[in-house]
Amino acid sequence: MKSGNRALVDRLAAEYVLGTLRGGARRHFERWLRSPQVRAMVHEWEDRLAGLEPHPQRVVPPAAAWQGIERRLELRRISRAPTMRWMAIAASVLFLAVAGIFLFRGSGIVTPPPALLATYTAEISGDAQTIYWRVTLLGRNEALRVEALAPHALVAGQALELWALPEQGNPVSLGLLPATGSRQGMLTETQRAALAQAKQIAVSLEPQGGSPTGLPTGPVLHVAALKIV
Repeated sequence: MKSGNRALVDRLAAEYVLGTLRGGARRHFERWLRSPQVRAMVHEWEDRLAGLEPHPQRVVPPAAAWQGIERRLELRRISRAPTMRWMAIAASVLFLAVAGIFLFRGSGIVTPPPALLATYTAEISGDAQTIYWRVTLLGRNEALRVEALAPHALVAGQALELWALPEQGNPVSLGLLPATGSRQGMLTETQRAALAQAKQIAVSLEPQGGSPTGLPTGPVLHVAALKIV
């Protein structure tokens, strides 16, 4: 991959993880995820952004806020026509909302999407006492969260990759497993379709960066059942 193309794909990977890559551009980028290099970029952005989600707090505006808006927009002058007055107020609120959206976009702040509820979970373990990872599906297979709970032995230069096991068809990669901490990311249409038919997930041993073929190439080390939360 040329350096110029790599920079472009890296920017698209960042937007993809943030959820700001939409429509045809997102569908086109999801086809690129067949490439191990592109998947590695996505995983890198997931690791960078993990835990950085903003936590906005509700702020109650001061009582004088509406009075200030009325003064600035001279709404008191049209108090003789109540209907027109309320239409003007509604228009001002709409204007402030739209202006706020553009201010947030201009400042680089991304409004977080609504929180997704956990629907399925699986625990990947070595024995009854050791749970290596907890995998959680969010929403209608819209997002995936993986939490590393215990260290897993791994040879240098290798990686552990997570797979959906649909009842029909080939395994579908769900990304590399973190050694520590947690990662969360949105799922592609292909991943969502595979999970809709899957009752189990699996972990395989792969070269660093993940499977080069899009299918498991090393031994399958663990298999876990998906359970309704």
